[in-house]
Amino acid sequence: MKDMVRKRIRRAALGLATFALLAGCGSSGGTDNNGQISAGREIFMAETFGNEKFFGDTLGLHTVLNNVAPKDAVALGVQVDISKVPAEVAAVMTGSDLAAKDAALADPAITRKLIKAGAVIGVKGFYGSAAATDDTMTNAGITCGLCHVTVKPTTFRLTAGDTALPIGEPQLNGVPNARMDAGKVLSFTPFAQQNGLSATLAGWGPGRFDIRALNELDDGVDNPTAFPPLWNFPELQAHGYALGWDGMFKGENALASIAEAVYDLIMHGNGSFATASGAINPPALAFAPRQAVLDRLQDNPAGVITRDRLLQLQAFLQSITSPAPSGFDAAKAAQGAALFGGKAGCSSCHPQATAFTSAGRHADITAVPPTGDLAGGIKVPGLKGVGLTAPYFHDNSAATLPDVVNRFDVRGNLGLSAAEKDALVEYLKSL
Repeated sequence: MKDMVRKRIRRAALGLATFALLAGCGSSGGTDNNGQISAGREIFMAETFGNEKFFGDTLGLHTVLNNVAPKDAVALGVQVDISKVPAEVAAVMTGSDLAAKDAALADPAITRKLIKAGAVIGVKGFYGSAAATDDTMTNAGITCGLCHVTVKPTTFRLTAGDTALPIGEPQLNGVPNARMDAGKVLSFTPFAQQNGLSATLAGWGPGRFDIRALNELDDGVDNPTAFPPLWNFPELQAHGYALGWDGMFKGENALASIAEAVYDLIMHGNGSFATASGAINPPALAFAPRQAVLDRLQDNPAGVITRDRLLQLQAFLQSITSPAPSGFDAAKAAQGAALFGGKAGCSSCHPQATAFTSAGRHADITAVPPTGDLAGGIKVPGLKGVGLTAPYFHDNSAATLPDVVNRFDVRGNLGLSAAEKDALVEYLKSL
């Protein structure tokens, strides 16, 4: 097992070094678009745009991270890049001393070492000195990788037996980190506890975040939404696909524009979305936010979120395609395809010819209708790769594809038999 993990560490390093070239496949000449894609990937994985001033200075996130044991961090959805795990930590985890492994997984000092080494995906620590031994954070920021990158797990032999842990090669394939419980992590911060927010934040659950909380987008309701998959954007946008669960972003540079909104407003980076000093100006919007929101947007001429970096990020996102489907029954999927376009009526909103998406927003697809700024409805998502993105709907209210099919069967009074439902599930898994 020790040799196996060491080999995976070497493969991970090689994989990350070549990812930019692989991500460029399909672009002009199979190249990296003059370095745009690799630069965008680095922004996606490592850039905070100064949001440590909020997550650290205001919330006190670093005080939580300095004291959380690795096993608790893993339980909250944290993903660890195996190629960046410090040698001394790797030696313990690949060794034969089970008690030492258990102790390491219970020791907050190991978490601090992992963050200092850049191994904890989506977390960037800041320190009081440059000394290699100083691993106590004085501040901390987050990056997009926290909620949108998973790793290929590695199995370790522990006292409890062989256990798969989220320590492995970053996949960078657009699959969201549905295990990341960002709200619960924030619920432990001093700010949340001092302001009575802990219960609300902890209630969001894994794979969800209320993008209209703790910022100027506040719509007065608790409305966390699921982390969306990040893939197939050129194809989807060619058919009029709008970005955001509410479909607010559409048109040229919509990916760059929504990224600016996320970095500036949701992640509290140093920017000026939708103001005179905005990086994408005017922003690529299908419709304008509420006037009350517009009135709260802050113009910041000293912002560091720039147009060129957002366009690099956009190039990276445009390079990602949904993983090839696998693990489905082809014969049943063929039956399901006929049902999808026929009796089940799925193609009325998800026509194959338009990348399984269509215009319009709907407010009646979840058990509890969307409220607040989502009351206008949820846009129609594309379905390619849907088998990899459980749980489902904007509120993660359906745990599995059979749950999705059952909901639409009841909603549309379709009268599907058990065999027909199974066939539809297989077809969805084949997309």
